[in-house]
Amino acid sequence: MSQTVDVAQVIDGRKVGALQLRTFALCLLVLFADGFDVQGITYVAPAISADWGLARGMLRNVFSAGLFGVMLGAILIAPLADRIGRRRILIGSCVGFGVCTLATVLAGSLDTLLPLRFVTGLGLGAAIPNAIALASEYAPKKWRATIVMFVASGISLGAIAAGIAVNRLVQPYGWRVIFVIGGLLPLVFAAALAALLPESLRFLATLQRGEAQAKRLLLLLKRDLAMAVDVRIVSSDAEGGNATVADLFKDQRGYATVLLWIAFFMSLLNVYLAINWLPTSLSESGFSLTQAAAVTTMYHVGGVLGTYSLGLLMDRIGVHLMLMCGFLLAVLGFGTFALASGLGVAATTLVLIATGFGVVGGQAGINTLASIVYPVAMRTTGLGWALGVGRVGSIVGPWVGGVMLATGLDARHIYLVCIGPALVAAASVALLRWRAAAAPSAVTV
Repeated sequence: MSQTVDVAQVIDGRKVGALQLRTFALCLLVLFADGFDVQGITYVAPAISADWGLARGMLRNVFSAGLFGVMLGAILIAPLADRIGRRRILIGSCVGFGVCTLATVLAGSLDTLLPLRFVTGLGLGAAIPNAIALASEYAPKKWRATIVMFVASGISLGAIAAGIAVNRLVQPYGWRVIFVIGGLLPLVFAAALAALLPESLRFLATLQRGEAQAKRLLLLLKRDLAMAVDVRIVSSDAEGGNATVADLFKDQRGYATVLLWIAFFMSLLNVYLAINWLPTSLSESGFSLTQAAAVTTMYHVGGVLGTYSLGLLMDRIGVHLMLMCGFLLAVLGFGTFALASGLGVAATTLVLIATGFGVVGGQAGINTLASIVYPVAMRTTGLGWALGVGRVGSIVGPWVGGVMLATGLDARHIYLVCIGPALVAAASVALLRWRAAAAPSAVTV
C-alpha cells in the first residue's frame, strides 16, 4: 500500500501539534536572545560612555558597526538556508553571536568594542530571517500571521528582559554583566536547538535529497501514516536548494520585492533609531538611568502588545490594512514624544507604549508579510535580502541620531525625523495591497 502526501495540505489541514509548538517556541527563544543582545547595549550605552569618558554621541559608530554586521549576515549568511536548511544556520548563528557577545566583556575601548559588535551582528542577522521562515513553514495558513507575529515578539520580549536585567544588575555588578547574560543565553539556546529543533518539513519536501528526513518528520505530524508501506512526499512548492537573489524579481515578484525593500528600510530606520537613542534621550530629559531603562522597557511592552494585537487582526482583517494602521500610529507617537517634552514620567510612558505598539508591531508585521510573499524555495533568501536592505536603514537611523545629538539638538527632537519614514512605509504597504489585489499570482501563501 502506498500513499502520496502533499506536506502543505497536511500542515494547513491539521491542528497545531507538539512538533510545531516546539518549533515555534525554539524560534521565539532565538529571537529573544537577539532582542536581549541588541537592546542590552543601548541600555548600558550611558554607563559605557561614563566609564570610558566618551563624548556625547560617540557610540554611534559602535551601533552602526553592529548593524552593518547584521545587514551582511542577513544578505550573505541567511540565504544559505535555502540551500543547506534553516536548522544549521540557526544553530551556527546562535553560537556565533553568543561567543562574540561574551567576548565583549573584555572590551576596554571603542577600538575593541567596534569590531566585536560587527562580528556579533553577522550572527544576529542570519538568525532573524531563518527563525521567521521556519515558523511560517510549520504554521497552518489560517493562523500563519498570528504565529509568525508571536514568534517575532521574541525580539521585544528579549528587549524587555534586558531592561529588567539593567535595572536589577548593572548597579551592583557593572554594565558588563549584561554581556555575560547576553552571551550565555544564545549558547544555551543553541544546545537546545541542536537537540530539539526539526528542519523545515516544507523545505525538505522541495529537495530530492531531503525525502527520507521529510518522511520521518511527516510521521510525527500525521501519525496515521505509519500504517502505509510507502509514503511519497510531494510539494506544491518549486524545487528548492538553488535560490538566488535574481529569483526575487522573477514571475511578477519584482514589484513586490522593491516595495518590501522600501518598507523594510524605512521601518528598520525607525526601529533602530528609537531603540539605540531612546535611553540616552530620556536620560538627557532628566530621567535617571533606572527610570530611562524602565520607560524604554515599557516601549517594548507596547511593541509586544502591538505584535500580538496586529497578528491576531491580520488573520481576520488583513495583513496590509493592519500594517498601515501600525505605521500611522507610529507617526502620532513619534510626533507627540518629540514635541511634548514637558510630559511627566507617566504620560511619557503611555506615549512610548503607543509608539512601540506601532513601530515594533509594524516591523514584526512586515516580516510576516515578506514570509507570505515569497515561496518556500526562496523564503530565507527573500527575507534575508529584505532585512539586509532594511539594515541599511537601521545603520542610517542610529548614525543620524548620533550626529543630531552631537550638534547639541534637543534629544527628543531627533524623533521628528522618524515621521517621514513611517509615512513612506505605510504608503509602500498600501501599494503592496493594491498589487496583491491586481496580481494575486505574484503573492505566495
